[in-house]
Amino acid sequence: MNRARKQFGFTLVELMLTLAILATLATLAAPMLGDNDTLQVNVAHRLLVSDLEYAQILAISHPEDEIAFVINADGWYIAETKTIDTPLLDGITGDPILILLGEGPASSAFNVSIESNLEEHIIVFDQNGSLSNFTQVVEITIKSGEIYSVVQINPTTGTIQ
Repeated sequence: MNRARKQFGFTLVELMLTLAILATLATLAAPMLGDNDTLQVNVAHRLLVSDLEYAQILAISHPEDEIAFVINADGWYIAETKTIDTPLLDGITGDPILILLGEGPASSAFNVSIESNLEEHIIVFDQNGSLSNFTQVVEITIKSGEIYSVVQINPTTGTIQ
């Protein structure tokens, strides 16, 4: 009668596999431990630039309509100047082209404030993609805590930096 002996413990392969899984999880979790304000400003900055470029494209592709980019305390939206209080609808989803900070695509930017150097916080693009008002460079400041980012729009060329 030969009895099999019970083994206690883990094999080297099991230990190495466990360490590899833990290392992968730590790599994925590490960015979440970084500076949250920087992350929030970065998310809002990228969304803002993307929507400004989209507003320019709409102005170029619809030269008969003046397209406005409206900034408010909660975020921003794209509208026609003749119906400035009503955001345009996305051609694919039918949803308003509206970003609310802390919600939807900007849910990561919940502690961000946005302001511009324009008195009415309305940026109007002409049919060439430049600003309809050539008098000043538009500056939009995105801020979270002590971290901030500034987006500038050249009035004559419409270049977004």
